[in-house]
Amino acid sequence: MATVEASVEVAAPLAEVWELYFDRDRWAAWVDGYAAPAGVSGGYPEQGGKLRWRSTPAGRGEVSERVIVHEPRSLHRIAFEDTATEGELETRFEIRPADEGRMTCVAQALTYRLRKGGPLAPVTDLLFIRSQQRRSLQRSLIELRLEAERTGAAPV
Repeated sequence: MATVEASVEVAAPLAEVWELYFDRDRWAAWVDGYAAPAGVSGGYPEQGGKLRWRSTPAGRGEVSERVIVHEPRSLHRIAFEDTATEGELETRFEIRPADEGRMTCVAQALTYRLRKGGPLAPVTDLLFIRSQQRRSLQRSLIELRLEAERTGAAPV
């Protein structure tokens, strides 16, 4: 299993960032590779809830998620699988002081394993896939920040 991490500070209140993170109607604006929902069940985003979504044509295909932990305004952890990978994504939310008001820090840790690839999979992961996974997390978090700040959220 490999792990990649990324984080971003958002100039918006924690409550607003949390709401944006779970607003499926706005995911296309910030989730890297997100195209459309494919199904939701079990009270998603609550623990035990399930979600399926489709990626853009060059993306991951259909992605299935199951919520492992859901602690409001603090922590959200899912197990996921798609055609190429499976693993967990942990997202933490934290208020941080800033010069004028507060910032919301959103940090993600993606732990995954390749479902295919044979004996060269570890080398391929190390040389190519891991950096792509990290950049995907970074793109999503940057776009989350921009979307939160674009909607007029101001530091509290």
